[in-house]
Amino acid sequence: MQQKKPVILIVDDVPKNIQVLGTLLAKFKCELAVAMNGQQALDTVEKVKPDLILLDVMMPIMDGHETCRQLKSNEATKDIPVIFLSAKTETEDIVEGFKLGAVDYVTKPFIGKELVARVKTHLTLRQTQQTLSEEVHSKNKFFSIMSHDLRGAFGIITNFVQLIQEGGEFLTPDETNELLKDIETTSKNTLELLENLLKWARSQTGAIKFSPENLKVNCVFDEIIRNHQNIAQAKNISIKVVNKSEQMVYGDRNMILLIIRNLVSNAIKFTEKGGQISLNVANQGDFMRVSVTDTGVGIAPNKINDLFSIEAKTTSTGTANEQGHGLGLVLCKEFVKINGGEIGINSAPGKGTEVWFTLPEGKKEQE
Repeated sequence: MQQKKPVILIVDDVPKNIQVLGTLLAKFKCELAVAMNGQQALDTVEKVKPDLILLDVMMPIMDGHETCRQLKSNEATKDIPVIFLSAKTETEDIVEGFKLGAVDYVTKPFIGKELVARVKTHLTLRQTQQTLSEEVHSKNKFFSIMSHDLRGAFGIITNFVQLIQEGGEFLTPDETNELLKDIETTSKNTLELLENLLKWARSQTGAIKFSPENLKVNCVFDEIIRNHQNIAQAKNISIKVVNKSEQMVYGDRNMILLIIRNLVSNAIKFTEKGGQISLNVANQGDFMRVSVTDTGVGIAPNKINDLFSIEAKTTSTGTANEQGHGLGLVLCKEFVKINGGEIGINSAPGKGTEVWFTLPEGKKEQE
């Protein structure tokens, strides 16, 4: 995915200064916005939220100090870094700029290389800050969702146990067996949730060990099919390998098993009885493309990106009312990334789904 270009807002009432700054900053892969005074700058920030502002101090209508004061008093703009550009070199002017919340102060006339270096540093800091903020927010949201799901699952189990304990004499054997089956199913789903949660947490902290090796994809396919045969047969779903080649990938075996296991489990879950699931591996340059394709219910285009996001809580009931927790594809994306590949989905409602991911091609053994 292509990274978004940073936006730099230049605020100066002298066109020549703007031209010089624009020429210097053209070396960056960034987008430039321009304002001729403080009020224009505030109006521009509302439309295009910049990643960095180069702010002149002495301007008509609204000077740089007042502009910075208003930016820092606004919750939506207070975190945008501001670098003052000014001909004022007195210590009190520089101190005043920092008091107002500026991250840097460059005096005019400035040295081009120095300004470029400072801009680069503050853009990097800004991007790091935004990344960390997004990660913290995502993880907080993730653990909030998981705690909700765990409480719900244990609540269901507790209620079913109480029904059996308190209403045992009124329940028929069939009703008791049905409740026990529900307890078993809920317990298995909760255990799967906990296992995936622990794996995801370990991957985020770097505690999970990455041990890549050459692997025959079809051997992995065979193992997955054996483990899922009973579940697939219960819905009369056939699982077949399209390409019986000896193609090799280079990756962590346990991670690849988890990825394909999750994809096949999802395919079974969302495929109607009598459907079909196909596993395939094909060469794609220096990478191998592994895919799991089903004849299931499909996915609406506007929901595909949400499936890989912690932020979007996307859980659905399977064609036989199978329950899920929406964490599997998040884990798949994380493990594919660790292995140096990409993952994606091709799908349409009523037409089935193909989930694919890439892995580096197997390394040739040195003679």
